[in-house]
Amino acid sequence: MWFEFKAWKDKINRWYGRSYYEQINRQNIIRLTTYFQRIKVDQPDNPLIGEIQEQLTDLQKEGGWDKVKSIELLLVPLLNTDDLDMELHYQLHNAQVFLPAYESGFFKEHSASLLQKPEAQQQLPDSDDIAGRKRALLTRLIVSLQQFHEDRVLRSIFANKACFKIGLFFGIAIAFSVFLLAIGILHPEGIYQYCSRYCPQFAWVTSITAEIADPTETQQTDKIHLHFAIAAVMAGYMGACFSMLISLKGRIKTITLKELENLHKLHFILTRIVTGIGAALICYYFFRAQLLTGSLFPYFTLIIWCFIAGFSEKLVPSILSKTEGQLAET
Repeated sequence: MWFEFKAWKDKINRWYGRSYYEQINRQNIIRLTTYFQRIKVDQPDNPLIGEIQEQLTDLQKEGGWDKVKSIELLLVPLLNTDDLDMELHYQLHNAQVFLPAYESGFFKEHSASLLQKPEAQQQLPDSDDIAGRKRALLTRLIVSLQQFHEDRVLRSIFANKACFKIGLFFGIAIAFSVFLLAIGILHPEGIYQYCSRYCPQFAWVTSITAEIADPTETQQTDKIHLHFAIAAVMAGYMGACFSMLISLKGRIKTITLKELENLHKLHFILTRIVTGIGAALICYYFFRAQLLTGSLFPYFTLIIWCFIAGFSEKLVPSILSKTEGQLAET
């Protein structure tokens, strides 16, 4: 039983992208191990050699971005003069490509004097400590680039999780909407009979049905309005999910990492869906009360309006404000 569970877990992890991160981890191991083997030749007795070797061993066993960052920083003191200059030039180029202009400008400004020709460096105070200042600047630069890459990876993970969860809810909404449409076309009374038998709490939906003398006509009207109310709910549900999927693409790079993390949380998604459903129901009752021009007929007009109500967070508030102004005038 345990082996079967582990096998399924491995399949899910590979499908969800875990194999990609394992591949990145292997690439980091090869890159850091090769780099370490080359530069440790110049300083075999350095006390950092043993610590870096231990970190590499742990990285091969468990992996992890934290160990990669630690090893990259521990390698800086082992760089000789030529490697130090080359690494500093390379990381400055990366800073210009990836980091914001204000941050890359800071590193460019502070590295200008350190990367001058030797005869120009003689004019600097403490010229014997040029290598130490380069190492300090390189360490700070590597930390900034590590933060940038970690932020980008986390943004990708959070965005993928949010798209997956929202897409799942959207798919459920589409399935129920197709089912509801089929019921409405093939057997309009079917959903009313099911709800009245197993879900008596839905009786409130028909509470504002106009009084009709003919009981048969009243019952038929209740059935129609119940079907419309459920259609409105599903349209608002779909509109909310569609809105989240559309807005997610444009907000990935503009919002903070914490805000992006919240977007894939289940409570945030459900809150947005409930808001869309509530907006759709309000729009439906505005139609019922004839406060909005138009009619529930044809059937698809209601669905479109309720979909827009679920999609837009400003539609229903604007309708409420407009209605409030009209009531104040009377």
